[in-house]
Amino acid sequence: MVNTLSRPLRRAAGLALRTRRRVRDERLKRRFASAFLPDRAALATYERELQASGLLEHLRSKGREFDEAVRDVPGPRHTIGAIAYLEGINLYAVLRTVKPHIAVETGVCNGFSTAFSLLALERNGHGELHSIDLPRMIGTDYVPGTFFEGKGQAGVPEGKQPGWLVPDHLRHRWSLILGRSDEHLPELLERVGTIDSFLHDSEHSFENMWFEYSQAFPALREGGVLMSHDINTTEAFPRFAAEHGREPIDLSRGMALIVK
Repeated sequence: MVNTLSRPLRRAAGLALRTRRRVRDERLKRRFASAFLPDRAALATYERELQASGLLEHLRSKGREFDEAVRDVPGPRHTIGAIAYLEGINLYAVLRTVKPHIAVETGVCNGFSTAFSLLALERNGHGELHSIDLPRMIGTDYVPGTFFEGKGQAGVPEGKQPGWLVPDHLRHRWSLILGRSDEHLPELLERVGTIDSFLHDSEHSFENMWFEYSQAFPALREGGVLMSHDINTTEAFPRFAAEHGREPIDLSRGMALIVK
């Protein structure tokens, strides 16, 4: 009797949770559109573009491939490092709006945010994405100190390369530097000059986040955007925004941007 009752109760609880998430996401969409886009219709247009592109189906297929690849790998649970649907839509909308010639990101892993960014550049008809990442390769043993303490369990499956799920037709706008951002970001920014957008999604320690923000913000053009994922892991993002007199604009509960 208990088991018979528990199944419909679990289904009802799951439905209620999904409903709350949809309501929350719609509220975030409205706030983001009001704060950053010309109007709510612009976000709806970008969402239709994204849904018609085939990218979402491609990423879902690659997600299943990842799950199969790590199913029997020993050790802690391995994650793919995907950004949420809402974050992907809003990231795409930001880059369709800013229309960057030079975009920089840290943190690629399997390539979810990279794919959304490159699709936006492709639709814009111009732009380059320069990425830096030191991904965790699943099945590899690392010496202590290889990563900052903010490194999570996202990893690249054995036999795959960082960014492996990025569609081939988007790769011509992309360059990837493998290594730590504290070693490569200053040189990259010096080489490319002024940038239009920056996304932090690498190791989420206070030290690393603050370093990347402090390097990228001076390189941004006026009106350029500094975006960060996992802003709730440390006080780095809200403190940096406050010190520079900028009001964060939420892309999700854990992702936000400031405008220079």
